[in-house]
Amino acid sequence: MDKFKNMQLFCAVVEKGSFAKASKAIGVTPAIVGRRIADLENELGFVLLNRTTRSMQLTPGGKDYYNGAKRIMADVEQLEDSLSSDHQHSPNGLIRLSAPDGLAPFLVAAIKMFRESYPNIRFNLIFNNTQTNLIEEEIDLTLRLSFDLQDSTYIAAKLGTTTFGLYASPQYLEERGIPSHFSELEHHDCIHMGDSRYGDTWTLRVNDKNVTYRQPWSLVVSNTDALIQAIQTGMGIGIVPTIFVHEYVKQNQLKELSGLTSFPELGIYGLYPTRRHMPYRMTLFLSFLKDWFKANVK
Repeated sequence: MDKFKNMQLFCAVVEKGSFAKASKAIGVTPAIVGRRIADLENELGFVLLNRTTRSMQLTPGGKDYYNGAKRIMADVEQLEDSLSSDHQHSPNGLIRLSAPDGLAPFLVAAIKMFRESYPNIRFNLIFNNTQTNLIEEEIDLTLRLSFDLQDSTYIAAKLGTTTFGLYASPQYLEERGIPSHFSELEHHDCIHMGDSRYGDTWTLRVNDKNVTYRQPWSLVVSNTDALIQAIQTGMGIGIVPTIFVHEYVKQNQLKELSGLTSFPELGIYGLYPTRRHMPYRMTLFLSFLKDWFKANVK
């Protein structure tokens, strides 16, 4: 029995949801699928799937075996890719990439330029402001903004730096005044990014100390575009990474409130699973991103 092929078959059954659908996808009969799954269970010594005439469900052991089989299959695919794509004139394949939504304009522009050199490398770009489980969600690379990256689960490559800033619109400051001390923020409308890994508070640095600040936020939003739009239209003061608002400040649509607080350097990181064999397309793209962020992020 070819164990690796049976692993592939088992994963197909799980992902398709039935023996019939899996058999159709791989071009064998349902009876052959059933027999090979039974052979695999006999060899392993435990049941992978609880089956009835109407349903099929993974056992706890089956779930663990599925997750392990997927990792092994990914390792084999990446090993083959790392050895073969290196010698191809036209690298190809798919990169599944996740990032905070505020990086959308940068990444779309970067991917456009990258694909001018490597048109056969495709991308699935997923925007998510919360932490991502790369293994479970089958993500090849995620970008993260962080003061202090302590997650040792993944390999991290630093791509660039930015920081946070306090921003308001000229209209808001004209109507409500400019605060001269962070304690005066309680007399202002403040807008908070609710879908944030930093929780429901702002961390301000005042007199060389970190100060946690919270108020009944006038507005809580879950994406960066809405946050910037709300600040830009005069709804209040908000904290935004400077990388996201550079053009708005340049065009005098937003003003930075300086002198109230400061923020430590905010690193821009590329994180990827701790797999032994990185696909050549990933090596190319990570190298490109480092140079691209250096040239385009001020």
